Amino acid sequence: MNCHEVTVMKQRWGWMALTIVVVAASFIGLREYSLKKEAELRAENQYQRAFQEVVYHVDSLAAELGKAAVSSSLLQTQKALADAWRHTESARSGLGQLPVSAIELSTTEDFLSQVASFTYTLSQRGTSGSGLSDREWAILRDLRDQAMFAAEELAGLGSSIALGRLRWIDVQRESIAGAAMRPERARTQGAPSNQVTKGLKMLEDGMTRFPTPDFEGVIPPPRKKLPTIPGPAIGTNEAIRIAMDFTGYSAVEGAKGQVIATIPSEPEAHRVEIIPPRGSDRRAWVDVSVSGGKVLWMYIDSPIGAQSVTPAMAVNVAKTFLDDRGFQHMREISRRDYQGVCSIGFAYEQNGVIVYPDYVVVRVALDDGQVDGFEGTNYQVFHKIRPLKEPGISEARAKEGLNPRLTVIDSRLAVILDDFYREKLVYEFKCQLDKKTYLVYINAETGEEEEVKKAEITGLELV
Repeated sequence: MNCHEVTVMKQRWGWMALTIVVVAASFIGLREYSLKKEAELRAENQYQRAFQEVVYHVDSLAAELGKAAVSSSLLQTQKALADAWRHTESARSGLGQLPVSAIELSTTEDFLSQVASFTYTLSQRGTSGSGLSDREWAILRDLRDQAMFAAEELAGLGSSIALGRLRWIDVQRESIAGAAMRPERARTQGAPSNQVTKGLKMLEDGMTRFPTPDFEGVIPPPRKKLPTIPGPAIGTNEAIRIAMDFTGYSAVEGAKGQVIATIPSEPEAHRVEIIPPRGSDRRAWVDVSVSGGKVLWMYIDSPIGAQSVTPAMAVNVAKTFLDDRGFQHMREISRRDYQGVCSIGFAYEQNGVIVYPDYVVVRVALDDGQVDGFEGTNYQVFHKIRPLKEPGISEARAKEGLNPRLTVIDSRLAVILDDFYREKLVYEFKCQLDKKTYLVYINAETGEEEEVKKAEITGLELV
């Protein structure tokens, strides 16, 4: 074989190798694109389902308030009010599942909260109580009119979405982009182009036009503000340092941090944006409390890849993450796997008692096992060493307060908060009824039932 033939042979092999590389790269790219589209489709379906629930329950709320307004029977009025309360709570739950954090819906959310308190309070009077006063009836009528408006606006938005031209996934992208945007850019950005966002803003604008009823003396006062985080106020440089330490980014390796906004919600926080070194696309955002310099929230933007980490492995990653950052004696209490990530909830444990106010969530990506999210506001606000008292009643006595139709699977002592952030020592009973799991909380001092929740827990046992 002469030199020319050798050269030609080398060129052929080179072209073959290049072709293989291109084909492999194309396959990997198509695979990643396919995974991304599948994740987006799942997310869109979940958002669509949540929105349809909001539409249904707000429409039903308007109907029940209308029934209560025209009924002359105290029993029927209270039934309608109880049903209205149920639909209000369901609407609030559905709204909380939508990616609307960047959209100002405070008036709509306040309306649902007020209706929930109003209908619950009036429905609990008992059949021997008096009917609605003229003032209560006037409030009921105003709330009915406002609910009817909200139902019409949401139905119109739902019809537009049903045509297939509007997507909730676009709202999610706008929310993420808005959360990371600098204030000066947000002011010049103008109105969003997404029609879903526009529809929700029209709803909010319309809700602000209704007069606010005077609830004084009719419903309990609203929940108190969150307690402040102890400690001195910190500046922007200190906030950047805390955020860099928490996320593990290093200025020495080329990462840069900057405060891009002040978050005014409770508690007030510096929002730090961390730009990674060259060669990495894992940009991060961290909220650090102005008072005390505590990390409240963290999000690291990273692409979704094929799953290679099991949920059990993700839990260990989350535990190590918390241990390394000084969160000690944390007990895993919940886990949710979705869209290629695993969100694990942890609560502080003191002397065998689960302290639910001291609660955090750690999010782990199931493709590379990296922590890409953290929510710790509750823990940073409420955490302390508590002088826990001995229960006033035995577990057996507390168990007598349960519905006898329930099957008790497990139990333990816990601390929960009421609507005014008062801590209560309770027995937590994990129960089953018709293959559904519930958590029932019985006051460990009085034996009264404090709260009942449906357990949204996957693969966990109370231990």
